Amino acid sequence: MRTPSALRSLARLAPRARVAAAVAAGWGLVETGAALAQAATLGPAIAALATSQPVHRSWLVALLGATAVRALARGAAAPAATALARPVRTELRAAALAQVVRQGRPADPDATTQLLTRGVDEVEAYLARVVPARARAALAPPLVIAFLLVQDWISGVTVLLTVVLLPIFLSLLGRAAHDAMAERWHDQQRLAAAFGDAVRGMTTLKSLNRSARAVARLDAIGERLTASTMATLRVAFASSFALELLSSLATALVALELGLRLVGGTVSLRTALVVLIATPEAYTPLRRAAASYHASATGVAAIADVVDLIGRARPHGTAPAPVAPPRLELVGLVARAGVPALSAVVPAGALVVLDGPSGIGKSSVLAVLGGLSDPTAGQVLVDGTDLADLARDGWQGAVGWVAQEPVLVGETLADAVRQGRALSPATVRAALAALGVDLALDHPLGEGATLSAGQRRRVALAACLVGDPVVLLLDEPTAHQDAASEAAVWAALEGSRATRVVVSHRPRPGDMVVTVRP
Repeated sequence: MRTPSALRSLARLAPRARVAAAVAAGWGLVETGAALAQAATLGPAIAALATSQPVHRSWLVALLGATAVRALARGAAAPAATALARPVRTELRAAALAQVVRQGRPADPDATTQLLTRGVDEVEAYLARVVPARARAALAPPLVIAFLLVQDWISGVTVLLTVVLLPIFLSLLGRAAHDAMAERWHDQQRLAAAFGDAVRGMTTLKSLNRSARAVARLDAIGERLTASTMATLRVAFASSFALELLSSLATALVALELGLRLVGGTVSLRTALVVLIATPEAYTPLRRAAASYHASATGVAAIADVVDLIGRARPHGTAPAPVAPPRLELVGLVARAGVPALSAVVPAGALVVLDGPSGIGKSSVLAVLGGLSDPTAGQVLVDGTDLADLARDGWQGAVGWVAQEPVLVGETLADAVRQGRALSPATVRAALAALGVDLALDHPLGEGATLSAGQRRRVALAACLVGDPVVLLLDEPTAHQDAASEAAVWAALEGSRATRVVVSHRPRPGDMVVTVRP
């Protein structure tokens, strides 16, 4: 089982995970101590009854107290673990979402969505269930064995030998379970991605008579998910059965040797009862740990992906972002591997058009300028300061971006322009009218929306302009526009005070053009 390494990875990203583990360990020790106290008082009481001796009142009081403490520890452990795990889940989701925002649109949005929803939710279950069980499995057996060695060293050594063997079996079974659960989680990711692709492209697939093939692919991935789920269940049942069998045999072995020694008179009834009552407490935490591990299969498998996503965060500087339109200087910039280096200067407040053949890296240059990716070589200077030295969040907050295929967020047209800002209807309407978008503010968005590709670009540009950014990065804003709409776009750009970098295959006469050449 690779749970400890998963906990260490989570603790690096969310320090509260260590607190959750420490509290879980504390409750586990309390419960185990109370169980041993029960054994230490219940054994003598039963022995006294069996031999017609008086039962001391102090034994009964201690037994009732230990029972109450054990019930309190068991009842409070789960709510406490959940209360501590919930902030960790919130912290991880915020960090993951921030990383997605920094990186821009993910390559696989549907799988990323599942990871940020169900995957992160399962992390909470992992911290609330798996970590407490693992903590008690690590701490309770040594405590019980020490107690047994004090009571009867022969029984203590017997339990010690059997407990040492159990982790070996758990490790072998856990390795198979981990692989099966990881395969199941990845099949879920593939199914989410394939389903999203099929839904978004169903109109095109229908027009090309390829929808049946897409459905067949979804069926195949679903069958694979079913097979991997069944494999996970088989491993879980096999490991649980093996662990229960080994624990039962180990307890029976202790009972057998105690019975033989009791008949031979080499051990007292009181000691035998105390040992027999306490022995199962050495194996119960191991069984619970195995059960909780399988119950949180999705969380254990998803933790690596969550940690990997957050771990991609690039180091960045702390210099504040400019508050006025800056001067941009590209010095030998290679935006990505396989594209030519680009050197250019964009004066503060100027409008510069990036031109060049398709695939030459113009969109990649915008991604670097927007802080969504790091250059392969070269650098970008913002008013003489290296872009890498600026606070990434502050820079991205000062930049307006319209991608080739902009995604409008919100339920209505007004929501897409406001983007959470407190803008009056008159301001939103004026921003849309300046770009020739003559639609009602409550025009619905989402699936089945009637906005054309050109309208989506203009709405996205309106959302950028109304925020008054100091830098505008636009990727083909005049594509899919008629002559009047194209003129409205250029007019809106001319009226902006920002430093503007526009990718366009149709620069106007008089524009400052930077050509990216192979």
